[in-house]
Amino acid sequence: MLNLMRKHARNWLMKVLLGIIIVVFIFYFGSTSGRQKAETVAIVGDKSFSYADFQKNYENLVELYRQKFGGALPPEVLKELNLKQQARDNMINTEILMQKAAELAVEVTEEEIKGTILSYPAFQRNGAFDERLYRQTLQLNKITPEAFEADQKQTITAAKIGFLIQDAVKVSDQEAYDLYRLQSEQMNVSFLQFPAANFRGNVTSSTGDLDAYLKERSAEFRVPEQVRIHYLTFSADDFSSTMKVTDEDIRDYYERGKERWTKGGKTTPLSEAKDKIVAELKQTSSMRKAFELAKSAHDTIYQEENFEGYATKNKLKVRTTDFFTAKNPPQEFRQISDFAESVFSLKNNEVSGILKGEGTYYLVKLAARKASYTPTLKEIVPEVERRYREKEAARLAEKAAKAALERLRKGETLEKIAAEKGLKINETGMFLPGSSVPKLEFSPALNSVLFQISEKNPYPDAVLDTGGSFTIIRFKERKKADGGDFAAKKTALKNFLTEMGRNEMMKSWMENCKAIMMKEGTIQLTRDIKDL
Repeated sequence: MLNLMRKHARNWLMKVLLGIIIVVFIFYFGSTSGRQKAETVAIVGDKSFSYADFQKNYENLVELYRQKFGGALPPEVLKELNLKQQARDNMINTEILMQKAAELAVEVTEEEIKGTILSYPAFQRNGAFDERLYRQTLQLNKITPEAFEADQKQTITAAKIGFLIQDAVKVSDQEAYDLYRLQSEQMNVSFLQFPAANFRGNVTSSTGDLDAYLKERSAEFRVPEQVRIHYLTFSADDFSSTMKVTDEDIRDYYERGKERWTKGGKTTPLSEAKDKIVAELKQTSSMRKAFELAKSAHDTIYQEENFEGYATKNKLKVRTTDFFTAKNPPQEFRQISDFAESVFSLKNNEVSGILKGEGTYYLVKLAARKASYTPTLKEIVPEVERRYREKEAARLAEKAAKAALERLRKGETLEKIAAEKGLKINETGMFLPGSSVPKLEFSPALNSVLFQISEKNPYPDAVLDTGGSFTIIRFKERKKADGGDFAAKKTALKNFLTEMGRNEMMKSWMENCKAIMMKEGTIQLTRDIKDL
């Protein structure tokens, strides 16, 4: 029964927490309850934030994006999302919000907090709030009612002050119509492309050219740091056959997740869902067993520093990888979102914390490390030469396209230049600006220039890099919107523009508050992001 409650509670509580985080993210805030004493990472007014506060926010963000990406969060995605920066910003922004709320006398009543909690489906049974379920759910997720209710208060406060600041945003009918027109008016453009491939034959390269190119772009050729690891596995599959599931567990699991078994108003009977329920319950129990063994191994190895000795004593196989980079870990570990971050932060012979994969837990020991380095030109001549030639061919193609655009601006025709260069003028056909453009590779710059050109001004200010070619766009014709369905769409368009305006106003307000407080010294960043 406890296994069942744990699984159910985590699934529902994650929905609740994601709801909180999403609301908070709209206003660029985050949760900072449950303070713990540790090293200070930031100070806002009289409020100090510890590393534990930061870590909690960071873990919340990782879990949020893990849910968004379906459990997989590759290292390159983690890096691009810059979650550490987001986590620190969330803490600071939340405290700014709380201080400004106090200045503006924005209050949240106990009744408002209570009403919000009572409305969460996660805490309801048969359509009514269940106090016992509420406390069990929080307990299983190691959250006290006081901490959870404090988070609710912050979320409601964020919404209230946000509405106060954003209420000034108004959208006129004309603004809505302008958006309607942009979304509804189709256009047709012709275009002339200068492929970089056409200029490769004009590129020559000497050793001096290649050497200079390598020095200029050494970071692009740098071989990243590599590591080799030893690791132990604790797989749920090793225990699944021994796990027992009672009929009571099966019935309880079925009843709690009944909406899952209902589609189109028809509910799958328990007899048909039973096998799947048993498999899921066994998997949950097996994962818990695997975790318990992984934790026991980790604690023993940490205390006795005997990774290989523990493995031998407990008849565990120590596996070893080849050297790998953070961006290209062994296939087995690519499903673990924080794998690279965890492993590459280890020192030689240091053991990691418990890493959770798909159905398996891992303990990793860093066996060896190779520092990052830049190869000599002699080692990578073919690759350097290939990239140099591509770069020079692109430069020549861009130069030719710019010269052609300048001639067009002086009155020459696109047809004359195309014939002279032996190039073909293409045409997109009618399309809606803002969507994909037929026959052209998408780019933000392309969509931007489409709103610049017109019958009176047929050419944009610059040529476009459209994936291997440099392209000149020419306006040809526009099909105007008849406005017949504007009335039906007006409300939705105004709501869309209002929401955009509110978000921009909220962001601007927050950044302005932060800039002033930074200048006054009431915000202090005591640790750099790279050190967190």
